[in-house]
Amino acid sequence: MCKKCNIWMGAMLLLAAFSVDKAKAQTCVQPPSCDSLGYTMTAAQCSSAAKFLKCPHDQSKMFCLSQQEIDGNTVGHVGDILYSDKTFSTEMIKSKTPIGVVFDDANHLAVSLDQTQLAWATGSYEDIPALGNCTDGLSCSTNGKQNTAAIIDYAKSKSKSHPAAEYCVAYKPSTVYADATWYGAGAWFLPSVKELNTLYTNRAAVNASLAKVNATALGSYTYWSSTEYSERPAWSVYLSSGSRGASSKNSSYLYVRPVLAF
Repeated sequence: MCKKCNIWMGAMLLLAAFSVDKAKAQTCVQPPSCDSLGYTMTAAQCSSAAKFLKCPHDQSKMFCLSQQEIDGNTVGHVGDILYSDKTFSTEMIKSKTPIGVVFDDANHLAVSLDQTQLAWATGSYEDIPALGNCTDGLSCSTNGKQNTAAIIDYAKSKSKSHPAAEYCVAYKPSTVYADATWYGAGAWFLPSVKELNTLYTNRAAVNASLAKVNATALGSYTYWSSTEYSERPAWSVYLSSGSRGASSKNSSYLYVRPVLAF
């Protein structure tokens, strides 16, 4: 056989060997572990589950959910995650859409997953007659939804800007694509100083659940309330310590966190 033919045949054999090695490399990739796929439970842990699946790589590893985790509770408690279908749970249910976290179960209030920084009002300082002046922050103007409606009505009648209340009224959860009347724009409001005080009391439980849904935590900031102090200031709450104060309405560095009644 000629030298040229030998070289050609050698090249073909080398190419065939490379192709086989490449095919082997492609079929020998390490599959993801059961734990990384979410199959972290045992048969014993799934014994009372309403739904379970076995890991295809290891049948002893399972993913299981209780009926409560599938459906959620119909009654919300402090620290519970509130979903768009008006159910609640202590842990994140991946098949559901979170919209808030309960901070007041007695009055059925949940705080939003989002926040921003805005002024309470812009332009000249003015009293809002429907609010009235509140000198202690806890005994008057305690209903944030009513306060917010009064602020918006006044702003419209006087062609004034009240950014904090306007943001809350226009707010809708960033987690959802379709609005529903009970949690869409127009349903949220700027909380009263009394409601913010309750939020401060339960901030640890609320922040724990906000972390579970990967939402913005309640920070060590001062938050606006919808309770008016007088013509120039409105009440605010420093959520790091719970201290209350009267802040100038034009201050734009304070935070705003919408609240929803469910």
